[in-house]
Amino acid sequence: MKPPPPKRVAAVTAPSPEKCERHGALAGWKCTICHEPLCPDCAALKVVSPITLLACGRCGEMAEPILWRKSQSASLAQRLPGAFTFPFRGEGLPAWLGISMFLWAFSFLGLLGGVIGWGITLASLFGLTRSTARGGESLELSDFQDPLSSILMPLVRFTLVMFPAWGGTFLAGWFHLPWLYWVSLAVTALWSPTAFIGAAAGTSLVHMLNPVRVLGATARIGKDFGVYLGALLAVGALMLLSVPLALLVDKYLLVPVLGGIATQLVLAYAPFVGARVAGLVLMLHGPVFGWGEDKDLFDPVLGDTQPRGELPVRESTLPRHLPQSIELEPEAPLELPPARAHDRFAALELNPDADRPPDVAPLDVALLPSFSEQSAVSIRKAMAAGKADVALDGFRSTGLSAAEQLSFDELVWLGRTAASHIDYESAELAFARAAERKAPPEALGSARVMLARLLAERMNRKDDAAGWMKRVVAEQPDTPAATYAQSWLSESK
Repeated sequence: MKPPPPKRVAAVTAPSPEKCERHGALAGWKCTICHEPLCPDCAALKVVSPITLLACGRCGEMAEPILWRKSQSASLAQRLPGAFTFPFRGEGLPAWLGISMFLWAFSFLGLLGGVIGWGITLASLFGLTRSTARGGESLELSDFQDPLSSILMPLVRFTLVMFPAWGGTFLAGWFHLPWLYWVSLAVTALWSPTAFIGAAAGTSLVHMLNPVRVLGATARIGKDFGVYLGALLAVGALMLLSVPLALLVDKYLLVPVLGGIATQLVLAYAPFVGARVAGLVLMLHGPVFGWGEDKDLFDPVLGDTQPRGELPVRESTLPRHLPQSIELEPEAPLELPPARAHDRFAALELNPDADRPPDVAPLDVALLPSFSEQSAVSIRKAMAAGKADVALDGFRSTGLSAAEQLSFDELVWLGRTAASHIDYESAELAFARAAERKAPPEALGSARVMLARLLAERMNRKDDAAGWMKRVVAEQPDTPAATYAQSWLSESK
C-alpha cells in the first residue's frame, strides 16, 4: 500500500540549487539539525501514525524541503511554448472543445445567445487563468446557476479590461482627433494585459478602474511584462489569421454540426491560449494582483520526487531522545538489607519476650512517592515500551507536575512526539520545560529552536518565537542552533 504523502514542514528557500555532499546529486531537502543538504537517497520518510514526516537519512532528525522561485525552475519565456500547445493535450483539448460547442449552440439564439455564449466563455477563460496559476491542467468552472455572477459579471469585467481601447476610440471619433487613436492603443497595451489578469483573479471593480493600481501592477511585473506582451501580440496575430481560416472551414466543411463546431474551434483557439498565458504570469507574480501569498511563488526544487533513503538504524530500542542510561525497570529483584537491631520487627526476632508491635503500624506518608513521581514513572514505562499514545495521555493528564520530574531528554522526546500528534499545547509545555533545564549547549539550543518553530509555524505566535530565537543566539552562540536562529530572525524581519 502506498504511504500517505509526507506532512510538509516549513521549507528552506535557496537562491540557487544545492547538491548533496555524499552523492553529488541535486538536493531537495535539508536537515533541521545537522543542516546537511539531502538528495532523494539521503532523505527518508518517517511514519508517525497517522502522518508521514520527512526525515534526514543521516541523523534521523526532521528534514524540510528546499524551495526555489518558480521563475528559477522555468522562466515565463520557457513556459510559453506549452501554452500554445495546451489546447491539443491533456485536459486542454476537451476544455477547448467544450467552449467551442457552447459558442456554436448559443449562436442559434441570435444576439442574446451570443451574449450568453461569450459570457460563459469569458467565465471559462477566467477560470482557466486561475487554474493555470495554481499549477493545474484543468478549467475551474462555476456552476452557472446564478446568471448575474457567472455570465453577466465576466462580461462587465472584460468590458472594463478593454476600457482604454473602446473608450479611446469613442473619444477619438467624437472629437475627430486621429492622434488619440495611437494614444489609446499605447494605453491599451499597458493596461489591458494586466487588467485581464486582475479580472480573472477577482480584483474589485474599483481597483480595476484605478490607473495607479493597474499601471503599478504592470511595472511590478518587470521584464516579464515584455514577454507577456510579446506573447499576446502573437495571440493577436493568430486571432486575425483565425477569421479567414474559420470562413474557409465554414464554407468547405459542409458536414452538419461538425462544420459549425470546427469553425468555433478555430475562433476560440487564440482566446484560449491568451488565458493560459495570463495564468502563467499570475502563477509567477500572484502577490502583485493580491493572489495567494509570497510562499506561493516557490516550488520544491525536486518537484514531486519522494525520498527513497532509509532512516539510520539505532542500537537501542528506547524511544529517540530517551537517555540510554535510564533504567526504567530494575534488572534483578531488589535485595532487602539484613535486619538491624533497631528495627521493630528485627528487635522482636532478637527478643521474643518483648512486646509485639501493633498489627497495623502507623503509615509514614512522607516516605510514599508523590503523585508527580508516580506519574513520571508511568510515563517512563510507556516510553520504554514504545507506547507513545499512552505516554502522551499520561503527560496530558498530569501536565506540569510530571514535567518537573522528567529529564531534559524525556521532555524533548515528549515535545516532538506531541507535535507529531498535532497536540501543540502538550508539545509547547514539554519544550518549554526542557528549554529551561541545564543541558549541553547544542542540545539546549536545539530544544529552544524547536519550541520557537512550534510557536511560529503551528501556533502563529511569532513574537514569542522571536524571543526564544534571540535567546538561542545570545546564550548558545557558535552552535548550529544559533546559526539557524540567526537566519530565521533575519528572514522574519
